[in-house]
Amino acid sequence: MVFGYILALGLSVIDFITEGMFSKRSVHKPKFVSFSSGLSVSYLLIVLLPGIYISANEFSKLLFLPILFGFGVFHIVEKYISQHFTGGKARKEHNIFHSVVSFTNFFIVGYLLVRASERSMVEGVLLFIPVTFHIVIDSLPKQISKNKFKRALSTSSAFMGAIAAFYINVGDIGNIILFSIVGGSLLYIVIRESIPEHGKGKPMYFTMGLLLFTLLVLMLWNVGVQFA
Repeated sequence: MVFGYILALGLSVIDFITEGMFSKRSVHKPKFVSFSSGLSVSYLLIVLLPGIYISANEFSKLLFLPILFGFGVFHIVEKYISQHFTGGKARKEHNIFHSVVSFTNFFIVGYLLVRASERSMVEGVLLFIPVTFHIVIDSLPKQISKNKFKRALSTSSAFMGAIAAFYINVGDIGNIILFSIVGGSLLYIVIRESIPEHGKGKPMYFTMGLLLFTLLVLMLWNVGVQFA
């Protein structure tokens, strides 16, 4: 379905134009991050994880393991870098890790947008919404690259994933595994990077994101839309 490719292209365009959108000291950054966190928690708990649970019951309980893999890769590698490298070298290693994992993650998301949209346009949109916010969050600490070609290449991962979906289909179980990995990575991002520590967060904006996405899902359920 063309719709999935449009969503993936939209993610890449958003990633390109929002690079360096907020400075580290921007007063709007904590609000945006908190809102995104609430929205993502809602997506994880009432859309993605229930869908994975249904699939695991149908195929195998082992399909829960990729969630741990997605979460664990982010955590273990980041801890390894912080414990084995110091100073500028640690910063460089962390940036390389962040870039590689981010590119790979959004490449998979682009692929999944196509597969999700093939089942239902609604399912594609529900995945698109939280990922869009996290693409913006992912670009918050970065400076705008002066080399537009490198910038375009680094932000094209989602659309590249969609193109890959045109040629490759890993099957139902493979798709569930990829959804689980993305779910685990999204869970890590929410816990580690998106939910601000201590008193830095904006609870009102977190609640707004949580409630708005939940209300959207409830409205879809009410009109009989199925997407799990």
